[in-house]
Amino acid sequence: MTEQRCGHVTSSSGVDDAGAVCCWRPTWDDTDRCRWHTETVVPAEEYERNPPKPGERLDGANLEGAMLRETSFLAGRSLVAADFTDAVLDGADLSGTDLRRATFRDVDAHGASFRNANLHDAVFVFVDLRGADFRGARLYRAGLTDVRLNLETAFDERAVYEDELADASNEDTTASADSAQWVYRELQRLYDENAFPERVHTYYLREMNFRRTRAWQVGDYLQAVKLAGSRWVMQYGTSPWRVVATSLLLIAVCAGLYPLTGGIREVGTDTAITYAIDDPTETPGPVLVRTLLKSLYFSVVTFATLGYGDIQPVGGWARALASVETLLGSLLMALLVFVLTQSVHY
Repeated sequence: MTEQRCGHVTSSSGVDDAGAVCCWRPTWDDTDRCRWHTETVVPAEEYERNPPKPGERLDGANLEGAMLRETSFLAGRSLVAADFTDAVLDGADLSGTDLRRATFRDVDAHGASFRNANLHDAVFVFVDLRGADFRGARLYRAGLTDVRLNLETAFDERAVYEDELADASNEDTTASADSAQWVYRELQRLYDENAFPERVHTYYLREMNFRRTRAWQVGDYLQAVKLAGSRWVMQYGTSPWRVVATSLLLIAVCAGLYPLTGGIREVGTDTAITYAIDDPTETPGPVLVRTLLKSLYFSVVTFATLGYGDIQPVGGWARALASVETLLGSLLMALLVFVLTQSVHY
């Protein structure tokens, strides 16, 4: 009697280098499909007694409801378009597995390893991923909806696509850059949905740093300078302390420059006193300290745009410096308000 063959065809159209696969494995038990494609739930022991051979493709495998807890025989296999609906994958090893377009729906994957797996276009819906390991995984366009994460769920600090940019061609560079940015935004969304604001902040900074580096690489210098300034002045809109530190630095620098650029004049009822320094090394200490304190006071007033009028800059350079400080002071105070508002989200 001729042995029955599975004959299941997996269409992988749109999946690079996959193609269609026709299964010619023997049918399993009394079904008309092999153990990998049958619609009947197969015991885990049956899989373990008949593990796939190295390099064997299991594309389109039907693992719906399979109990695969702590198993490792699927690591490194090709499981394109496989269906893991209602499967139990606690502690399972799926590292290095090709899971493009695979479906994980209502799956318990607590502590499962997806290290270095290809998850392009895979679908995760109502999946427990607490403690799962995604380091090195390719996550571009993976749909993760209503999944559970915790602080033990491991993702790369740097997306794998970012590390590939150095060796990529011009066309692949654009694709890798888009993929890296997509992954950073997706991780922000996932951690936000699971109420981990620190991780949201981490991947937001990672995304912005990547965008800044990428702008330098492609020659978009205006965008690169803009992002570099945002990084140093306000940590991309997340650090009010950086804005405060920048403001204090501006006040101190301007206070040191006023006496050297013409000086400042204190206007009294009867007299006007000018505070200027020609050579700091020859200026007596008490005079130097008094001049700097007056200059510091004037710098604070100018930065805050208070305009008391009791002290005025002397000379063109000092007036120009005061004008610049006033403009920068207004900008920094507006940025501080903006960052304080934004920091609520991080």
